[in-house]
Amino acid sequence: MKKTRQAHLWIGLICSIFILMESITGLLMNEPWLIGQSQTEGGANFKQGMMIPQQSTTANNTSQTTGQTAQSGTATQSNGTTNNQTAANTQGTTNGQVPAMGGRGGEGSQSSSLMSIVRGLHEGRIGTADITWLIDLTAIAMIFLTGSGIFLSMKVLAAGRKRKRLKAEREIA
Repeated sequence: MKKTRQAHLWIGLICSIFILMESITGLLMNEPWLIGQSQTEGGANFKQGMMIPQQSTTANNTSQTTGQTAQSGTATQSNGTTNNQTAANTQGTTNGQVPAMGGRGGEGSQSSSLMSIVRGLHEGRIGTADITWLIDLTAIAMIFLTGSGIFLSMKVLAAGRKRKRLKAEREIA
């Protein structure tokens, strides 16, 4: 039982640090004004669609050939340049979001709807309801819970060290 408690303490402490980092960075991505940035500074707007593909461009594209291939429900576009280099560009929808990829073995529509739900949650919405306030509140709660958990874990570790030191002093005397 003692080993299980020790393992729980250390695993919880290590995981809490990562959860704390995820909570803080998620809150900052959702509310960039907290660090003095506007919604459009520093790249893509998280609330408008974090899944925007990066398109590669090349200079002096004098002779381009364009071909499209389809594999398992996804489309890629290859642009050939004069020195026979190719760049794959993912096609996006008109609002800049990547369409949901089809699933394996005929699960395309089910996977697509699941991906749209997941994407919506990460953008702060359920259907048409704006839940960014709930996501912010959850991030703040996770920051508080993990911070207090780390603090309590440190107190437990300090008490354990003190107990060992006192036990060693008694054995010497």
